[in-house]
Amino acid sequence: MNRSWHRGLTPSSPGASADGTDPVYLERRVALRWPLVGVGVVAPGVLAVAFVVGVVTGVGALWGVAAPALVLVLVIWGALAFRNWPTGIRITGGELWIGAIGSRRAAGRGPTVTHQSRALFCCPLAGVRSMDVVTDPARIRQIKRSPDLFTLTNRWGKPRGAGVCKLGVLTSPFMRAALVVELDGGWARFPATRSAWFFPNAAGRPLRTRLTGEESLTWVVPTRRPERLRAAIGA
Repeated sequence: MNRSWHRGLTPSSPGASADGTDPVYLERRVALRWPLVGVGVVAPGVLAVAFVVGVVTGVGALWGVAAPALVLVLVIWGALAFRNWPTGIRITGGELWIGAIGSRRAAGRGPTVTHQSRALFCCPLAGVRSMDVVTDPARIRQIKRSPDLFTLTNRWGKPRGAGVCKLGVLTSPFMRAALVVELDGGWARFPATRSAWFFPNAAGRPLRTRLTGEESLTWVVPTRRPERLRAAIGA
């Protein structure tokens, strides 16, 4: 069992290394590629404006279409944008950090498994077996679809058969490149997460199922700068 988050990490200095050294690599908002921002942030704003204009001008067709579209986009794509918003990567001379590296409160969070990217994950580099920057489209698709790497940062819901969410797997919608990290057991520090209830996509009983977190020895996190990241970890 890997060690859970401990009190020695200071929320006022998220992602700071134990020796206070500057990061070898730092990338914030790694999941925010333009398609996710477009459908998760821009589209709801446009639909909200259309709804208001339709109400003010009395054009029923406008607000009648904009209102349900706004709800649908917010519930699915707005939720996914929110889940992925804080994800980042920080590598120092001795540690790897992923998750909400820019948040001062992240170290004290205990989110549901649905929002694991809003917490912090840390592993000393001594406990990292390998780090690989993946850009091959076929392998990216395989990572996203693998049941062994199931996570809710790249999908809205879950199939009925899925019972665990892999902690440390932060794949995102529209991800084109990723840092894949293989860890030795007993080194990584995981945040305390809470389970979440879901109403599965398939019909049948039970009506709702619980999804719990399971610590993964494979971490996945998107990157928007694969060449820079590859150079940093290869230096």
